[in-house]
Amino acid sequence: MEFHLIYAGTLIKSAGNTKRRTWEKHALRRHFSDQLKRLWETHPALKEYAVKTVARDEMGNEIRPEMPFLQYIARGHSRSGIGMIPIVTAANGLVCSLDILLLRGDRQGTVIQSGGDIDNRVKLIIDALRIPSDAGEMPLHPGEDATPDPLYCLMQDDNLITSLRVKSDRLLFRMEDDAQNEACAVIRVETANIDPFGSPWELHL
Repeated sequence: MEFHLIYAGTLIKSAGNTKRRTWEKHALRRHFSDQLKRLWETHPALKEYAVKTVARDEMGNEIRPEMPFLQYIARGHSRSGIGMIPIVTAANGLVCSLDILLLRGDRQGTVIQSGGDIDNRVKLIIDALRIPSDAGEMPLHPGEDATPDPLYCLMQDDNLITSLRVKSDRLLFRMEDDAQNEACAVIRVETANIDPFGSPWELHL
C-alpha cells in the first residue's frame, strides 16, 4: 500500500532538543491523524477492515456484543485512556518505508548535521508518526482542543521503519511571517507485509 502524508507550517523547527519538544510532536501527530482517518475511510483495502467486527479476542474468548474492528485495535493500543489506531504494527506483520521531501525556508543541503545525526526536523516527523509512549508525550497547549479519541497513527513504533530516504530543498513560497521556521513535508509511505501469518485480529494488506 502506498500513500502520502503532508504538512506545511512552523511546527517542524530547526532548533531545539527533540526530546523536549513533545508539544510539537503531538501537534504533528494530531495533524497526521486527520489524514490517516481519511485514509481508513477511503482506501479500498482499509475500508473493508473499518466495517469488520471482532467476535473473539486473541485468547479466543467470546466478545459480546461483537466489537468493531477499529475499536478493538484502539483498545489494544490505548494510551492514558485514548485509543490509538496504527496501520503498521508488529502483530500484523507490517513494516514501512518512508520517503520524505522536506522543503524549508533556510538553505538547502543541511539534512545531515555534524557528527552524522539526522536533522532533528526529520526525527520530529518520525516521532510524530508513531504511537506516543505515554501521557508525557501527549501534551496540549492551553486553549487547544482535546486529543481526538481514537487517534490515528501510522505505526506502533519507529523500529518498524525498514527504509528512510530524505531529500531537502528550498521552500519557495511564504506561509506565515516566521520564514526561518517554515517547512513543508511530503511523506511518501509504502507498507510491506513481512509476516502473512500474523495475528488474525490485526491488519493484513
